[in-house]
Amino acid sequence: MKKILKLITPLLATLFLLTACSSEKTKVYTSTFNNNQENETTITYKGDVVNKIKTVANIKDLGTDTESAFEYIKKTVDEKNKDIKGVTYNIERKGDKVIITLNLDFDKIDFDKDKDRLEFKTSSLDEARKLSYVEENIKKEGATEKK
Repeated sequence: MKKILKLITPLLATLFLLTACSSEKTKVYTSTFNNNQENETTITYKGDVVNKIKTVANIKDLGTDTESAFEYIKKTVDEKNKDIKGVTYNIERKGDKVIITLNLDFDKIDFDKDKDRLEFKTSSLDEARKLSYVEENIKKEGATEKK
């Protein structure tokens, strides 16, 4: 019994360390546009490789014709993101505001097919998913890291 415990203890410790060291991390960025849209972008990464990006956009002021504004936003988001592998999104209206949730999974996208629609300015998927590149582009849009 003692031999088994002596063998299992280091194995469990090693497994724990490997799991802790290899886990994904997240960074959150926030931005505001024209005082009526707030975005929160969560980057999930491991090392310098971004695996997923989730953006939640809250649009507060839809103007006087909220129904038309909502339909326009929905149509625009649908046209831009429909049928892109690795992109999922949800658009919902809550009272007089719209919440758009957009998820990008780098492991599922077809880079060559959809790089223009996704507005990637790099020549490869490896470059596009570098944490430094993603953060640089988010900061260019005026976002700041939430600590």
